[in-house]
Amino acid sequence: MRLAITGAGGFVGRAVARHLSETRFDGSVRLIDREISDHPEFETVALDLAAPGALEDALDGVDRALHLAALPGGAAQDDPALSRRINLDLSLDLIGMMNGRRLVYASSIAVFGDSFPATVDDDTVPHPSSVYGTHKRMVELAFADAVRREAMTGTALRLSGIVARPGSAEGFGSAFLSDVFHVVRDGEDYQVPVSRTATSWLMSAKICAANLVHALLSDFTEAEPIMLPATRVSMEDLVASAARYGDGSKISFQRDNHIQRLFASHPPLTTDRAASLGYKSDGTLDELVDNVFACT
Repeated sequence: MRLAITGAGGFVGRAVARHLSETRFDGSVRLIDREISDHPEFETVALDLAAPGALEDALDGVDRALHLAALPGGAAQDDPALSRRINLDLSLDLIGMMNGRRLVYASSIAVFGDSFPATVDDDTVPHPSSVYGTHKRMVELAFADAVRREAMTGTALRLSGIVARPGSAEGFGSAFLSDVFHVVRDGEDYQVPVSRTATSWLMSAKICAANLVHALLSDFTEAEPIMLPATRVSMEDLVASAARYGDGSKISFQRDNHIQRLFASHPPLTTDRAASLGYKSDGTLDELVDNVFACT
């Protein structure tokens, strides 16, 4: 089996490569990004996928692809034209080139926008309210159409907040969800831009990578996007759990209404479809935090 992973130099991409290595995947792996460090086991290709002919080169000889490459939400909002080029057009071109092969597409909970119902489940209708979320939703629709036409196989997965990204990850409006882990570990002063009781859906990079590889190596195909399981946490409880690895006494909370609406107003989540297909969450809050610090 020959795999290609776009965006492999990013936070999630590196976690996927680590998971494939640790589980001793015995096929070939091509790691692709604009800038990427050499890997001791897998082929690495520095490539701008938006350049003419780049996608053809990326997919040459590949059986299955995981598409992680994206412009983050905050950066997409600042530059809609660039978001269209990277998050929409590039993804549509990739779908068009699969020619019967398997594609796993990393979508996002941004498709739900900033106004949630009392609960979210597999039947919740998306209402994106950002450039990033809108482009992700458009690709989901194109993905479903390609699957229905049997132009490719695979699945689109909606990812929640993946933690813990490097400190103050550039372009991510949700960076505070990762920053909390770093500042608590280091005992630093930090003002969280949401209220104590704000709630978010989170998943460790470790479990996210396991879910993505599960999708990539499986043979089931789903036209409609799948919401992956996540652990719903309050910010106050998250800080308290993270403090087992450091000092949370210097953390304060100051609500920014816009940030809280987008990233920290998440209701209870039910993901029966994902569970039936073998996807998993971290489990409890403490298990989530343990998984994060095991890799941080």
